[in-house]
Amino acid sequence: MKGLYLLILFLCLVFPIFAQQTVTIEECQQWAIAQTSASVQKNLNEQILKTNLNNAASHLFPKLSINGRFSYESAEVPDIYPFDEQPLLAKMQYHIGMDLEQTLFDGCRMFYGRRFATLQNDAEILKIELSMNEMKANVINLYLNLLILDKQLGIIENVQSTFKDQIQQLQVLLKEGVIMQNTLSQMELEDLKIQQQHDELVAKRESIISSLSILTGRDLSNAQFAVPQLPGVDTSANSSRLEFEIFENQTKQMDFQRKLHFSSSLPKIALFATGGYGRPDYQFYFSRPDWYYMAGVTLRVPLIDWAKTSGLGKVIEIQKEILQSQESDFKKSNQIAIQDKLNEIRRIEKLLELDQAITEKYKAVTKSYSSQLMNGTITVIDYIRQHNDEVQSLMNQEVHNIQLIKAKYELLALKGQL
Repeated sequence: MKGLYLLILFLCLVFPIFAQQTVTIEECQQWAIAQTSASVQKNLNEQILKTNLNNAASHLFPKLSINGRFSYESAEVPDIYPFDEQPLLAKMQYHIGMDLEQTLFDGCRMFYGRRFATLQNDAEILKIELSMNEMKANVINLYLNLLILDKQLGIIENVQSTFKDQIQQLQVLLKEGVIMQNTLSQMELEDLKIQQQHDELVAKRESIISSLSILTGRDLSNAQFAVPQLPGVDTSANSSRLEFEIFENQTKQMDFQRKLHFSSSLPKIALFATGGYGRPDYQFYFSRPDWYYMAGVTLRVPLIDWAKTSGLGKVIEIQKEILQSQESDFKKSNQIAIQDKLNEIRRIEKLLELDQAITEKYKAVTKSYSSQLMNGTITVIDYIRQHNDEVQSLMNQEVHNIQLIKAKYELLALKGQL
């Protein structure tokens, strides 16, 4: 029985430790991506690609069909037959048989068609990956904003603890007649204002956690969020955004679209065979139904499609010029955004160099003001003003640390390196 009590006591002590899960920014990104339909879409795109590749080559498979025909000719049949036949039967042609056709050369239609289908599938996958990167960026933004709120809440709670100690000391001094009621009231009023700030930050935190929980599909209301390490970034203006791959893919699609259309203007070669039973209309010397067959090679050379192909080529060239200008505009805007983010990172780094020194100075002055307040040499307003300055400096330091992490993640996103 004693052992059972010890086990229950151990579980009561250990359970709170495991009840609060510590999560990282990478885990939140993985969970959020798992919640999307990206993997399902990729699998479906693979199936669509296989079908499209088969469709692009389907015209190369042998074509086998059954054909039949019956016709009656009203004109008199010339007397050219070396045998007697009833006039009515001589005017009839009829047969039933099978036709076989096998393409030998299709003008490279299969090659261009399969390549075009592959490029279309690659474009869809790039769009999926682009949406996944946007999801990662959303998670990073929410996660780091949450860390900023956590830092601010930690500072506010420390301030509340300090103010409660100050209020208790002032209550003692009020009873001893050292200070007036107004001094204590002003301190209590400031404590209420700080509580109001605390409640606002808690409400914002709960809102962000709700959004992050929806994105990740996890209940993060009791989770602890680890501060990520400062990511290493390349300070050059180079970018590997997926948009550039999409532009390249669209250019290649246009090239193969033109080649695919051009292939329709190339000669086509095919084997054919036909056979059956009857009196086909091209066999004038069949006096009565009989078995027949025919085999050979067909050559088809389009002559009029050249004009249409040339016109389509001009349209595609214009579309490529438009696409190149769009790519150029995107590249310029991306480089400007990268440079702005690099400048922001340098600015935050310079702020952090002085934040520590400023915070230490404020702490020392506030400590001196606390003693002066108890001695009655300064007013409570002076102390509150000084304390607020110290709190603001602490918040600035913590916020700048998270802002630097956030700015570097945003730089990775602008460079396509998330």
